[in-house]
Amino acid sequence: MTVFKVGQVVKFLKPFPDEDPEQPYIIKEVKEGYEDTRIDISPLNLGLAFPPIYTVRSTELILTEQP
Repeated sequence: MTVFKVGQVVKFLKPFPDEDPEQPYIIKEVKEGYEDTRIDISPLNLGLAFPPIYTVRSTELILTEQP
């Protein structure tokens, strides 16, 4: 089981067919739950002033880099 922390870079384990499988995301917040963990992530390198924040389950992510 991977322990996720704020600031780590992750990507999706199984991206949707129309998504870039190499798109990196940075962890903004980790929310420990009773049955699962939810993580707020934001995409990197999009060139947006305010990139979107997505909330996903930790089981959908894999760690790519250490902070």
